[in-house]
Amino acid sequence: MLRKVAEEQASNSLSILAEEISQELYHGKHRSAFHGYSSEFKEYKAYQTGDNLKQVDWKLYGRTDKLFTKHFHDESNISAYFFIDLSSSMFFPRENLEKINKSIQIIAVLCKILQKQRDKFGILGISNELLWESPLSNTKGHLHEIYTQLEGLVQRESLEKISQLPIILSNKVAAIGQRKIVFILTDLLFNDQDYALFLQSLSEIKANKNSIKILHVWDQSERQQDSALGSILQYKDIETNQVLSLPIEEWNQLQVKQQSVFIDQRINPLLSKGYQYHSLCVNESLFELIRQII
Repeated sequence: MLRKVAEEQASNSLSILAEEISQELYHGKHRSAFHGYSSEFKEYKAYQTGDNLKQVDWKLYGRTDKLFTKHFHDESNISAYFFIDLSSSMFFPRENLEKINKSIQIIAVLCKILQKQRDKFGILGISNELLWESPLSNTKGHLHEIYTQLEGLVQRESLEKISQLPIILSNKVAAIGQRKIVFILTDLLFNDQDYALFLQSLSEIKANKNSIKILHVWDQSERQQDSALGSILQYKDIETNQVLSLPIEEWNQLQVKQQSVFIDQRINPLLSKGYQYHSLCVNESLFELIRQII
């Protein structure tokens, strides 16, 4: 009984957060936050100051040298899948679990928005195996169950897990079907072989006329440490258990080089293939992160 009460309190906390953020985002906005394959084009309108720049047809601007915004009929419902990476690196930094906490909050808010629009949504949580899979639905009960499951993710006992997201995503291509929005929340910390499989799976999902949104979450402390110069940083790779000891200054210089490689090998391939990529620094406010996505 006590455990059930605790779970209800946790899910209520996430529910309140999702409701507050979604209400704030909806203020003065068009009803539909997502225009995917479920929205039918209605008409062009001349751009006016204050219009959302995301609605501007830049290709038409290139031909006419005039700004027009695209408007849609929302005649059919969207179905969205969320794939969340639950490998060890997503539980960094250990002292506040900011990456996994913000990822959970992002999913909660987006699910609330979809539920308000009467759109269906489902979630797959993936670590070294498929930990949790929810069906597509848009009921309040379904949303509450997702809140409860999301809150429970940070309570997992074992965190030393390597991501199997690329493999499980590959196995789910057929099950996803067609004409859906697929959100993938991950830090993209895959080895080369797994990343090649990840790209192949994305290509197959896109070929089935689905829209893909890569939500790349990262923490500022992964790129630079603020400690005093000359101090020693001990850094443990929580997926391989390897421990490195480096002066802070040297570690920061190493991260700059590694970030350049990461952009070239992980981010640029996504951009070159036309996937919707969002770089989400979890140190920013939840409101700002959601605004970047929608």
